[in-house]
Amino acid sequence: MVVDLAKSATLNYPGIDSPINVDILCNACHLDSGMPIGMGKSRTKDINIARAKNNQNHTIGDHVLPVSLHGDSSFAGQGIVAESLGMSGLTHFTNGGTVHVIINNQVGYTTPASHTRTTRYASDIAKFVDIPIIHVNGDHPEELARAARTAVAYRQKFRKDVVIDVWTFRKRGHNELDEPSFTQPAMYKRINSRKSIPAMYEDKLIESGELTREKADKVRKQWLESLNIAFADSFSCNPVDPTRPPGWSKLGAPHEYPTEEATGVNTNELSNIGVKSVTTSESVTVHPRIERFHIKPRLKKLQEGAGLDWATAEALAFGSLLAEGYNVRLSGQDVGRGTFSQRHAMLVCQETEKVYVPLNHMDADSQEQRMGKLEVVNSNLCEGAVVGFEYGVSVEDPFTLAIWEAQFGDFYNNSQTMFDGYIVSGETKWGQQNGLVLLLPHGFDGGGPDHSSCRLERHLQLSNDPVDGHTDAMPNIYVTYPTTPAQFFHLLRRQVKRNFRKPLIVAAPKTMLRLASATSALNEMSPGTCFKPVLDDPTTRDPHSVKRVMVVSGKLYYDLAKLKNENPLGEHVAIVRVEELTPFPRRELFHVLSRYDNATDFVWVQEEPRNAGAYAFAAPRIKSMLPQHTTLRYVGRSEHAATCSGVETQQAAEHVQLTTEAFDGLRGLVADLVIDSIATQHEKQHDKPASVISASVSHRWASRAVYAAHSSDH
Repeated sequence: MVVDLAKSATLNYPGIDSPINVDILCNACHLDSGMPIGMGKSRTKDINIARAKNNQNHTIGDHVLPVSLHGDSSFAGQGIVAESLGMSGLTHFTNGGTVHVIINNQVGYTTPASHTRTTRYASDIAKFVDIPIIHVNGDHPEELARAARTAVAYRQKFRKDVVIDVWTFRKRGHNELDEPSFTQPAMYKRINSRKSIPAMYEDKLIESGELTREKADKVRKQWLESLNIAFADSFSCNPVDPTRPPGWSKLGAPHEYPTEEATGVNTNELSNIGVKSVTTSESVTVHPRIERFHIKPRLKKLQEGAGLDWATAEALAFGSLLAEGYNVRLSGQDVGRGTFSQRHAMLVCQETEKVYVPLNHMDADSQEQRMGKLEVVNSNLCEGAVVGFEYGVSVEDPFTLAIWEAQFGDFYNNSQTMFDGYIVSGETKWGQQNGLVLLLPHGFDGGGPDHSSCRLERHLQLSNDPVDGHTDAMPNIYVTYPTTPAQFFHLLRRQVKRNFRKPLIVAAPKTMLRLASATSALNEMSPGTCFKPVLDDPTTRDPHSVKRVMVVSGKLYYDLAKLKNENPLGEHVAIVRVEELTPFPRRELFHVLSRYDNATDFVWVQEEPRNAGAYAFAAPRIKSMLPQHTTLRYVGRSEHAATCSGVETQQAAEHVQLTTEAFDGLRGLVADLVIDSIATQHEKQHDKPASVISASVSHRWASRAVYAAHSSDH
């Protein structure tokens, strides 16, 4: 069932030995948006019950019966219904069948049925998935009970969805203030002139001798008394936290601002996992190009312990989690191969088309070790319902690393309702944590306006991170743009190793997947290592000689680093990477920036337009930590209505322009540094007080006490 604020219940029925646990979903009030969430949650719950019972002959749907309530107009009108029905019979999405109940009141808010659909029946959309539809008159409760029994029997027999279309009416308006006769006068003239359905059924039972008037009055009186008592009790009600699925009791909400914990793994173990990730059985014939360009290079890099790419780091993260008993579910369009043919988490035999997932064939070190399972889900071509399904998985099982990957980051747009209504706000509204990971490939590389941006600005706008930074607010969401495979490795492991869950959005790589400079060594994932929210410039030799500090997030770093290396004045530039955008890493960033005590020029550089990307979010937070009389300049594309140009040559020209601009004016800054150095030496020789020039360059970093007080901890 779907309601605004849910509370689970346990029901007991005569003749049934075991009680029935009813788990009610929280609903974001977007019509039928809870449908795929219920599918994901019920499938995961059913599988977990079977595992707990060690049921070897389990069929999906043995332990959980999903029931979904719909309105007639929303069932016919909402696209999420068709998306959900379309995946209901797919191997990795079936929940053993849902019983759909349409409360068909023949009006949508104030719109008559003739204007809410083209089809004859509200349930006709379900015909395309070849499932039974039972039409029943709501005036006849016994027929409705018969329809329900038939529907459940069909579902149990065939493990498919079934629809009950209950034709009835709405006694009053859409809400307490609504007057339905404003828009449906004829309909409500007839409704108001007839008895209610309970009253008609009562008369029928009395006429047939199955019920007496006295008994009916007694039952009615008892029921009204119970309602009045419940209403009176509601004034003194003290709500408790909602009941959560098993497993959540082992976790909690962070009471302090989260800090980074080590997530590294023994390098020998990682090397073995890496080898296993590309090892197949003798019965599987691998495509020769995969053998040449994927398997052999991975084995070579693992042997060298360096140059590991993103797909390898991801496989190491997955494999190490599986070895620790966690499950991993990777879902999305083409995720088995990977949009950019980089992953190959599943290999298809060239002779039989049999699918082989190498990481599911790792051997346990002992009989006591429980190995997790990697479920690789090449989803159907939709986003909204699939994201909702994976959210349901994550809500139900916090120890399954649930991941949804978009083909391109732009495609998440079709699931915006799930992001806004559930993923980023569910904990605030319902106390319902989730640890869903969303991989959204992002980067301006000539893909055009619809294949370049995961809309970082929108995700950051959904963050509750305070602008002033003077409170340690617990983050509602993590948004990251990692630049190394090791960072990605730690992010994935951190997601399930923490004792709480928050959704994680990753601006995932495209060109960085095969960029030689964007690789990591195995020891960067070794014990004691962890994710770093901020990465300092590794090429800076003397922080005191730096005059310009560029702050950047994402793949643009590598283009700027290359230009810095080629620039004769590059030693006077530091390029600092913000790997985690929210919660914004104030203390870590302050600790890095304050090293450059002679820097006078601070620049935020991004490839996205000024009205997009992370600039609007990051700028006020960075400015608040800079020294007095210092500002943050912007270098990047100007405001643009589309994500970027659709003309590749124009996009390339803009890229050259912004990266060149990032290094403009360096000569003047370095001249200031030389003048200041000469003045300082002169003052020391003649025992004179510091000059005006020196004072202007000497940044009072300590004045930012809120950051300086904690900088030594990082």
